Amino acid sequence: MKQRTPFGSFPVAASVATFLLAACVLPASAEMGAAEITIDIALPSASTHTSPDGVLAVRIFTPAAPAQARYAAGAPVVIRVPGGTTSGSLDPQLIGAADMIRIVFLFPGGIDLSEGRSSDGTYDYRGIDCITALRDVALYAAGTLTDSSGSTIDDVVPVTVLHDNIGFFGSSNGGNICVVAADLHGTDLDGYLRYIVQWESPVSSQMAVVDLGPFPTLCPSAEHLNVASENPWYDPAGYTPLNVSVDYGAVAGDTTVFAPQVFLDGNGDGIYTTAPVDSYPGCRTPDLDGDGALGPAEDIPLSAFDDGVLSYYSRDATRAMPDSAIFASWPSTIADVPATDSWWNLREAVRHYAGAVSSIPGIKGMVLASVEDHVQIASDKPHIRQAFDGWFDAAGWVKINPGRSYVVAENPALASRTDLPDNTENTPPADWGDATSYAYPDSFDAPENAGAHTHLWDGTDDDGRAAAAGVYLLQVSADGRRATRKMMLVR
Repeated sequence: MKQRTPFGSFPVAASVATFLLAACVLPASAEMGAAEITIDIALPSASTHTSPDGVLAVRIFTPAAPAQARYAAGAPVVIRVPGGTTSGSLDPQLIGAADMIRIVFLFPGGIDLSEGRSSDGTYDYRGIDCITALRDVALYAAGTLTDSSGSTIDDVVPVTVLHDNIGFFGSSNGGNICVVAADLHGTDLDGYLRYIVQWESPVSSQMAVVDLGPFPTLCPSAEHLNVASENPWYDPAGYTPLNVSVDYGAVAGDTTVFAPQVFLDGNGDGIYTTAPVDSYPGCRTPDLDGDGALGPAEDIPLSAFDDGVLSYYSRDATRAMPDSAIFASWPSTIADVPATDSWWNLREAVRHYAGAVSSIPGIKGMVLASVEDHVQIASDKPHIRQAFDGWFDAAGWVKINPGRSYVVAENPALASRTDLPDNTENTPPADWGDATSYAYPDSFDAPENAGAHTHLWDGTDDDGRAAAAGVYLLQVSADGRRATRKMMLVR
C-alpha cells in the first residue's frame, strides 16, 4: 500500500505555491511522470440555462492505465477551480499528480480561445450558475451524471474512479466558490466530496478586493505595478472571522480620474493624488515620497470586482460611502449596500464554512500559505486566519500546509531546512503575526543580490514536462515593490 497524506489524496502549484501543492499531493512513494491521457467531454448542465442541451466544456487528465493509478483500488479525483474572476480555463492542469484524475472546466459562458472550446450560457462571475456548474462537474466525477453522449466518467477513463474520494482545489479566489458549493449543494455532494484545498484564498470581501494592500499604480494597460504596502488604516486588533478593522472614515470619490473611483483620502483634498514613477514611464503612484510604503497622509486606492455592469467594493467600504456622502448622487456604476451584500453573500467563503461542514460531515480543509503571499501584504495574514477559523469554528478538520515529513519526502534535499513549520491539525498558530512560525518560506532558493540578473525558463513544469502554450505571469519583488509581467509561451 502506498503511503499518502492524511487526506488520502491531494493536488499542487517552484515558486513555493507550486511546491506546496506538490507536497500536498505527492508523498515519497508517488511515481513522477506516469503516463497520462487527456479526454475532453461536454457535460449537460442546467447551469447554462440553454435549451435543450446546454453543456459545459470539461477536460479530464487521467492515468493511462490502472497500474498508474494512485491506489490499487483506483484513482481519486481532484477538480481545480482557478483564481481571479475568470470564467475558467482548460489549462494548466494541476502538476505533480499524474496518478490522480484531474478535472478542469469552463464556467457557463466561459471561452478558452487557445483550445477553441466554450461552455454554453452566460458567465455570472462566480455566482449561482457557476456554483451549480461546479456541483455538476463534481457529480459527473461521482458517476451520477453523464456527458452529452450518455457516458459516465467510468465509461471514458481507463482506470477505476474512486467516487468517494473527490476533492476541490481552489487557487486563490477559486477557494471561495469551492466552500460555497459545498454548503449550498452539500446534500448532493455528501459521500463524494472529501476535502477542499484553498491556496492563499481571500475568503472575505475585504481580502478579495485587497483592501489591506498591496495597492495598484495608474499605469498603461501593459504594466502591472503595485505598491507593496499595508493599508495604514488597518488595525490587526480588530480582527473577526468575518471582517477586519479598517478605518474607512476618509473614504472619498474622485470622478475626474479613470481609476480609482473610490479611495481613502489621506490629505483630505478630495482628489486622488499621485506622483510619476521615474523607472516606469507613464505610471503614477500614490506613494508620493517614494519610500515604498503608503502613510496616513497619502491616498489609498480601493479596488472592486466588476461584472461589466456594476463595481462591487468590499462590504465595509461600501457601507462607509453613504455615511461619508462622497457622491452627490449614487453612481450608476457602483453597487449600493443591498446589491453589494447580495453579491458577496455568494462569493465569501467565510459565510459558508459552517454550512459546508454541516452538509458534508467529515469533510476536511487544508489552507496553503507561504510567508510572502502571492497577493496579500498584511503581515498577520488575516485571510489565512479567516480560512483557518472558518473550518475550525465550524468544528471541521483543518490544517495549514502539509506536514514537514511530506515536504521532505517530496524533496529530500530539504531535510536539513529548519524553516519548514510542522503545523498540527486543528491547532491555530500561537502568533498569527509571526508568519514564519506557520507558513512556508517564500522560496527554497536564496534571494538575488541587487543588480541585473538573467533567468531562463525552459518551458517545462516542476515535473520536467512541457508546459502548455499560453500566457504566464512573472512576478518580481524588490525594495517593497512588486511587479508583474505577462509572458507568452508559443509552441
